[in-house]
Amino acid sequence: MAAAAARRSEPPARPAGRTAIRSKPVRITLDLSPELYRQLTQWVDSAAVTLDVPRVALADAMRAMIRVTTENPDQVIERLRRERER
Repeated sequence: MAAAAARRSEPPARPAGRTAIRSKPVRITLDLSPELYRQLTQWVDSAAVTLDVPRVALADAMRAMIRVTTENPDQVIERLRRERER
């Protein structure tokens, strides 16, 4: 009976150090002041005009901004430093 119970146990865990690769997007939430939100929506509207498209989604704009930031982080780091000093 003990042998049968042992066979019904869970399969062995994966070796340490291996993690699952995430396949689903990660959702984040961001609170903006009304003024910053106005600035963002004005920028997105002007980007739509520049790109000659009816609309640029806020999410698409934020994804592009994140990519630019990760490729050229120096200005963002400096802005964070200045805002922390306030």
